[in-house]
Amino acid sequence: MMGYGGADMTRPSFFEVAAADRLTQGLRPALQHILSTMASHFPQLSFVAQRGDELFYTMCYLLDRRYLKTHGASFAENFYCLKRVKILPDGTETSLGARDQLLAVLCVAGVPYLRTRLEGYYLEMRQDLRDMQALGVSDDGSLISFFKRAYVAVYPYMALAYEGLEYLHAVRYVMGATLHFSPLTHLINQRVVRVTMKDIIQKRLEEKKRGALLVAGRAIMPSSSMESAWEAGSRDDTTSSRWVWILKRIVAMISRIGGLVADNAKWAVYIGVFLIRFLQWWYSPENEHRRSRPTAAPPPPPRALPHPKGLKLPSDAMKCPLCQRTRVNAALLPSGFVFCYACIFKHLKNHGTCPVTLRPCRMEDLRKIYEN
Repeated sequence: MMGYGGADMTRPSFFEVAAADRLTQGLRPALQHILSTMASHFPQLSFVAQRGDELFYTMCYLLDRRYLKTHGASFAENFYCLKRVKILPDGTETSLGARDQLLAVLCVAGVPYLRTRLEGYYLEMRQDLRDMQALGVSDDGSLISFFKRAYVAVYPYMALAYEGLEYLHAVRYVMGATLHFSPLTHLINQRVVRVTMKDIIQKRLEEKKRGALLVAGRAIMPSSSMESAWEAGSRDDTTSSRWVWILKRIVAMISRIGGLVADNAKWAVYIGVFLIRFLQWWYSPENEHRRSRPTAAPPPPPRALPHPKGLKLPSDAMKCPLCQRTRVNAALLPSGFVFCYACIFKHLKNHGTCPVTLRPCRMEDLRKIYEN
């Protein structure tokens, strides 16, 4: 589809394909955190947390396999309204076949898992070699030790070469020099394009046709088909046929439930992102006053006792201990005693202590009291 100025309207922008490429990897730390939290509360599930990468990429494989079969795109690509097409030798584009879907899911889920494992092996071997060097253990000269040293020395350059190739493809894609955002899509002759209105209409027509066929099939099959199938199986000479029939029904039910969960996975991502943002807002420092519950006022501190060498308190509580006259422009010290502001100001300036308790006091600790 060509737009104004001959621009290809089906060609997604760099930000669309980059966001789709990073979406799945962004969910991996969330799953690792969930598994680690579960393992900390239930130690018997620690083996699941240790196999977090295998669990995550298995889920990605099943989910992407489902979406490539039903939508012609991986889960992340469908999330951003993208799809994959096969580029034929003559330059034309067609939908993905079964082999193309398998290659796509291996590139989307298999290659990231392989890179994760290679990175993990590199970190483990490098740490082992450093520990041996720190302990002063000499190399035993075995083949395994040689392989570890060679792998630790070569892997960074391999990773750098692959990431450089990815960067080069991304730059060429931004400049419009290639249709492939990733070297993997270039290798399997596939391209990521936008989902057009024609694709949406065709998808809805297929869903309506599939629904009509399902309704027609239910109308043809009588309501007692399950009982008749059970009776047909029970008439066989062995009981195994009935268990095979039950097993097929269970597998079909699990497959249907799994397909329903996979088809609505994007809504789970929407809700998850909303919940994460809501929790970030709820536990932010700016929202502390909303979460804090009103508590009872703490009890007042004990009354400060006058020092034996300090001023004697007048019998009239309204008089200043310094001038022995009725307070004027009252001021308070942290010790709890009240004076005339002018009197206590001069005293603090000259002595720096409370005249009654003789405790050190600064000018900044003086507080005015506004009386009627």
